[in-house]
Order: sequence, then structure tokens, then C-alpha cells
Amino acid sequence: MTSVVEHDRLEQSPQSFDQAHQVAGDPAPAPGKRTLRSRIPAVRTFLVTVALLAGAGTGGAYVLNHRLAESAFVTLHDAVLTADALPVGSTGAGVVTEVLVTEQTRVAVGQELARVRLAPDPSVARRQPTVETLRAPVSGTVSKVDIAVGGVLAVGEPVITLYDHSKLSFAAKATEEELRELRLGMAAQITGPGLDRPVPVVVDHVQARIGPDPLSEAPLTEEQKAEHEQLTVVLVPRTDAVDTVSALVPGLRFTADIDTKTAAGRTPAVNGAG
Repeated sequence: MTSVVEHDRLEQSPQSFDQAHQVAGDPAPAPGKRTLRSRIPAVRTFLVTVALLAGAGTGGAYVLNHRLAESAFVTLHDAVLTADALPVGSTGAGVVTEVLVTEQTRVAVGQELARVRLAPDPSVARRQPTVETLRAPVSGTVSKVDIAVGGVLAVGEPVITLYDHSKLSFAAKATEEELRELRLGMAAQITGPGLDRPVPVVVDHVQARIGPDPLSEAPLTEEQKAEHEQLTVVLVPRTDAVDTVSALVPGLRFTADIDTKTAAGRTPAVNGAG
């Protein structure tokens, strides 16, 4: 049983606590301030929770959008820049006396490439020029100097080989599963070495599959089987990207990202495979 004295002592304890603060020189905390202080941890916890939830929501939206963006593209690796070889030779046999270009030289149509001193042709009665100047039949880039100065060439043998800028394309292997998502005319972007920004291209056609030689008895390797199961997608540069592509070296490998949301209603790529 609590005595009257102890009861009075308990009732006076808050006052004694405040008096102790006053004796120590500290002002007694007001009841309102004590309530505010007690709520600060709860408020802080609430704000942190809201911030974490907001961050999680933003991150979730980013991941979702990123996955949706990925699902709209078909990425083909090892898209090789290819070019049609255009050999330039003389009208007859002879000796190369001058080569006026080097490999990777860009030339205009009609530009002089080399000179050849033709050998006399006894079967031709009329007089023919002793020196023939070889000129570029199209605008392009010299891919190879086939015969150096002093070299002897036969009839029809190329002296210079060009590649035509207007016939550059990218060839990339694709599985049939990937081809089902593609349509002719779809927009794509090429990225890779030598490019400071993506190059716009379009899906032009799919090359027909060439089967194994039926006369060959040699079994196919696993690599050859995988190669045979794929088809080649040919992508051509857009008109405004031809100059950029013409500065690249054929044979380099790039990455093609094809936007499957484009070319709606166009011919499926697999129909173009033959």
C-alpha cells in the first residue's frame, strides 16, 4: 500500500524533473516540443518509405519500358558490309606502265586509273593505240590494285578492282524464328567500328538458301549445320546514308537493330527467301 508521502512524491516528480533542469541552467522543455520531438522519427520513417516506394516504381517503369523497347527490335550481329566487285582491265594483253590510284582511293566516274602499253596484235590490220588509259566506269572506291607497274596482263585480266558506292549493303545471318518477325522495308540502324552515330538502313531482301552439295558424301560439321539453318538478310543504306557507308571498308562487321514496328502490312521477309 502506497503511503500518502510516497503518493505526494510521485505526483511531484515531474515538477522536480523540471526544477532539476532549471537548476542545471537548462530551460524546461515545453509539453508541445516534447510531442513534436517524439513524432520526428515517425515522420522521417514515413518520408523514407515514400521515397523508396517512388524509386521502386520509377525503376519498375524503366525496366518495363526497356523490355518493351527490346521486344520491338530484332538484333542481328555480324552484319558484314559487302560490295560488288567491279574489275577494270584493258582491251588487250600488255604491260602496265602507270598506276594512278592506290587502294581505298575514292574515284569519280571517268577518272584515270592506270595506263597499259598494249602488245601488237598481228590479227588486227588496222592501227591501234600503243597505250590504253583505263578509266573508272562508275564512281567508287579502289578495293585492290591487281597488277603493279611493270606487270604483264592477259586479255580480260583486271588491273584495278573497284566497288560501287551505290551497291553497298550489309549482310547478316538470321534464324527462321528471327525472320518471322521481319518484313521487307523495315527500318534498321547499323552501329559498329568507324561510325560515330547509327546509320539508317532498310531490310531489302533475304537471300535464298543454298543447300549442301548432294554429290558430296562428306558430313556437315556442327558449324556448317548452323550456317545452313540460317538465312542472310540484306540491308541497304538509305539514300541520305550512302556517303557515310561509302567511307567504310567492305568486310568489316557491324550490328543491325531492326525496328519491327515499322513497315506494317509489307511483305514478310520469309516470303522473300525463295
